[in-house]
Amino acid sequence: MYKSSTEIKVGLFVLAGLAVLAWMALRLGGFKNYDTGFYQLTAVFDQVSGLKTGVTVEIAGISVGRVGSITLQEDKALVTMFILNGVSLPADTQAIIKAQGILGDKYVELVPGQAEGAALHTGDSIQSTMSSEDMGELLQKLSSVADDLKVITGSIADTGGGEDLRKALHNVEELSSNLSQLVKDKGPGFAETLDSLQRITSNLEAITTKLEDGEGTLGQLINDDGLMRDLRSSIADLRGIATQINSGEGTIGKLVYDDTTVDRIDEVLSGVQEYLSEGDNIVVTLDFRADFMTRFNFVKGGAGIKIFTSPDRYYLLGVTADYFGSYERVDIATGATHSVVESRNRSKLKINAQIAQRFYDFVIRGGIIESGGGIGVDYLLLDDDLMLTFEAFSGDFDHNPHLRVQATYKFWKFLYISAGYDDFISDLHRASPFIGVGFWFTDDDLKLLLGTASSAIM
Repeated sequence: MYKSSTEIKVGLFVLAGLAVLAWMALRLGGFKNYDTGFYQLTAVFDQVSGLKTGVTVEIAGISVGRVGSITLQEDKALVTMFILNGVSLPADTQAIIKAQGILGDKYVELVPGQAEGAALHTGDSIQSTMSSEDMGELLQKLSSVADDLKVITGSIADTGGGEDLRKALHNVEELSSNLSQLVKDKGPGFAETLDSLQRITSNLEAITTKLEDGEGTLGQLINDDGLMRDLRSSIADLRGIATQINSGEGTIGKLVYDDTTVDRIDEVLSGVQEYLSEGDNIVVTLDFRADFMTRFNFVKGGAGIKIFTSPDRYYLLGVTADYFGSYERVDIATGATHSVVESRNRSKLKINAQIAQRFYDFVIRGGIIESGGGIGVDYLLLDDDLMLTFEAFSGDFDHNPHLRVQATYKFWKFLYISAGYDDFISDLHRASPFIGVGFWFTDDDLKLLLGTASSAIM
């Protein structure tokens, strides 16, 4: 009777979880998935200005991972990246920080090398790195270009221009004559080339004549003193603007020379980017499992939801249905008599609410485990397919803590098996070996299943 009631509640919870994830799949369709199986690489850069945690790591424009953390190592930046297990990188891979456009988001581009032999594994460091050019340095170079343009325009304004052009054309004509004589001496084949050159010279002479007569825009510019005065005035205005920019005056001047203005713009753009990309860093997985307690011949079931806010951090919420249930203590006072009565509620579900953080191949968890405070440690092997677990949490009052060890092996994308020993220091004689099976899937898997089911119904 107790087991049937518990199984009904677990079934209702599973249906509720599926309904919640179906709603999340429809509302959060923009979330990107990254598989929980990944390995960790590091790289040291001279500077990472504008690079944020959570941004993508790409190869040839395709996302293969994310930036997990950015820390200071002496006077350089240490960047930790999480790369999908299916992506193999040679030992001479290069890491480059790039930006999408001039003011776009920074991300890490990996350029695989040609080295043969062992590939990079978790914990390895990429030796060849390159940082993107800082925006402030780029603006300084643009200012230098503006100074050069100012010198060139000043030189044009101070010279007549037309006379020099006529002298150049005269030199070309003399050169054409010399080439003609050379052709006569060297043969008819060279004469054809010279004829073409002479035709070009004739066209240039016609252009020069039009320039002298003041025809066309360039002719008016050369012969019209009014236009030349206007040009000089415009150049003077440009010189004044360049002077203001060089002195840091005005909006452009502050943008070029005032680091505070540039920093504020970068802060605003970074804030907007972080706000828009918060949803991209969330992945939800749903987990169901059943463990057969061999000593007592009953099944201990559970269901949970993991919410990944980054590749190495997640929150766990769930329930566990245990045949032993939980004790409840009630204080009863009858006149001068005071007594304590203990009762057991076998149909009561136990709550799980934990926060987990990954450090290389270890995951440390803490919070509420089966309605009691506790901690858990997971050690991951074989590209995260094999997990060894130890958990310790508070048991019933006035009794030993609840300890459990187990091994879990993921042999398919959605299925896993487990085995272990539960409550092995129990003073209530509840220690028991167990074997179990479970399945899990992500929100993207659920969206695919729901989409397939909808297509079949339609």
